[in-house]
Amino acid sequence: PGGNFIINGSERVLISIEDLTPNKIITTREKDDVIAKVFSTRHGFRARCVVSRDKAGVLHLTFPASTRDLPLIPILKILGIETDRQIIDMFAGASETVRNDILLNLEVDETTSRDEALDFIGRRVAPGQPIEFRIKRVEHILDNYLLPHISLVPDKRLEKSVYLCTMAERAILVASGELNNDDKDHYGNKRIRLAGDLMDELFRYALQFLVKDISYQASRADARGRKLVVQTLVRPDALTDRIRYAMATGNWIAGQTGVSQLLDRTSYLSTLSHLRRVISPLNRRHPHFEARDLHGTHWGKICPAETPEGPSCSLVKNMALLSAISIGCDENEMSEVVKCMGVSLAKNPSKIKIEK
Repeated sequence: PGGNFIINGSERVLISIEDLTPNKIITTREKDDVIAKVFSTRHGFRARCVVSRDKAGVLHLTFPASTRDLPLIPILKILGIETDRQIIDMFAGASETVRNDILLNLEVDETTSRDEALDFIGRRVAPGQPIEFRIKRVEHILDNYLLPHISLVPDKRLEKSVYLCTMAERAILVASGELNNDDKDHYGNKRIRLAGDLMDELFRYALQFLVKDISYQASRADARGRKLVVQTLVRPDALTDRIRYAMATGNWIAGQTGVSQLLDRTSYLSTLSHLRRVISPLNRRHPHFEARDLHGTHWGKICPAETPEGPSCSLVKNMALLSAISIGCDENEMSEVVKCMGVSLAKNPSKIKIEK
C-alpha cells in the first residue's frame, strides 16, 4: 500500500488503521439497553449518533452537542414529522412489536406540536437562556451535529428523521429478538484507513491551526494599530511544523500513537510485512477477547499467524500476501448511478429492507 516517507533523514512508514465503517448503522446490546449507532462522517468531522432503547421501551437519542440523552419523539417532530399520526404512519408497514413500542413512546411524550418540542428540547440543550436563543440553538445542533453525513442544510431535515426512524426500528427489532445483533468484528463492518486518509486528516488539522493562527495575528496587529501585512500574518512554519512533528513522532490526531514508524529494512519480506501492517485503535491494556479472536471474515484478507505476542496480540495484524484494498468512490457519482436504476428515497423506514 505504500505510505513510506523520508523524515529527518529516516525512512518512515504510515501504518494502516482498522476502524468501524462510517455512515453505517450497527445495532448491539449494552447491559439492559439496545443501541443502534452510526459514526456519521462528513469532510473530516465524525459524529457518533446513537438511538437507544431502554428496558422500559423508551427511545432516546444521543449525539455531539447534546449534554444528555434526549427523547426521540420530540426530535422527530422538530425534524418535520410534526404530529403523532404522521409518526405512526412512518411505521405503517413495520411489525406489530415496532408499532407497539412507538405507541408507548407517543404516550410518554409530553409535547403535542413542533413548537412545544422545540421548547422542550431547548430547555435541555440551553437551560436558562431566552426562548429565541433556545430555538436557534436546537435548530443549529440538529442541522450541524446530527447525522452530518446526510446534510447540513435545513431542507434535508425530513431525510434525517427517516434515518432516525430506521435506527429506532432496528433497535426495537433487536430488543424483541426478531433481528440479530450486528457483529462489530465482521470485516464487512470495518474499513482500513490508509496513508491517504491519514495524511488528509493531518493536513486538515494543520490547516485549521494555520487559519486560527492567521486570525490571531490579524487581531493582535489590529489591536496594536499596526498595518496588516500578509508576510507577517502568515507563518509558514505553523503548517509545516505540525505535519513534520506528527510524521516524525507518530503522534497523530485524537491521541493516536505509533501511526508513523521507522521502516524495517532488515529484508525484503520484513519490509513488505511492515508496509502491510494494520493496527487496531483499541486499548492494549483491556482484554477485548472478541476483537482479538480470529473471525471467519479474515479469510483471504488478514494473516491468521503473523501477529506479535504480548498485549498487542491480535490487535496488530498483517494483511494477507495477496489481499487488496479497494478505495472509495465519489458520492455524487454513486447517487446518479442509483437514481438511474430507479431507486428513490423511502418515505418511511418500513419500506427499507432489513436483513434478519
